[in-house]
Amino acid sequence: MAKKSYLQRGFKAKAERISNQFRTELGLEYHEPLCGFKLANHLEIEVISPEILGLNNKELDVLLGNNSTSSGWSALTMTDCNNQKLIIHNTRTSIARQQSDIMHELAHIICEHKIVVPEGVILPSYMRYYDKFQESEAEYLGSCLQLPRECLVWAITIGNMSKREIATNYSASLQMVNYRINTTGISRQLKYIKA
Repeated sequence: MAKKSYLQRGFKAKAERISNQFRTELGLEYHEPLCGFKLANHLEIEVISPEILGLNNKELDVLLGNNSTSSGWSALTMTDCNNQKLIIHNTRTSIARQQSDIMHELAHIICEHKIVVPEGVILPSYMRYYDKFQESEAEYLGSCLQLPRECLVWAITIGNMSKREIATNYSASLQMVNYRINTTGISRQLKYIKA
């Protein structure tokens, strides 16, 4: 059964335009990889790791995971005392996961998503309460920032890259590459694109 889409009509095309716009602003060619950390810097969003928060090793292991366990926590966006957005992310995940997490959080900021705090929820757990529509937008835009359709078409046709090579080139997971190929319709169009 296909996953229900909560995206408004036209959002996918808008996400592609946003991705291309940021590549242009950063002086990149349309097919070049976009680093989440560089995009955050461009948007003047500070990205920090929990290691600078003064937690001891045991607390860091619980928050970030260690060699034997995963914490399941990836990243969050919050506002500091100067009302500036900042992203805190898990530095113990793979580079591909970190890129994906940063792009996802940046997507929330770019879309100006508002967090609705459910009644009875105590800080800081509210930081993850985006509604399903906002999460769908952040998931799609975040993945599009990392792997826009034009990058995929270029990588497959001109770059003649395998899925694994695409993942390496764009600091993405193989799962992300497959997701983007499927959601952009490229999987159905490959035979026509190559022809």
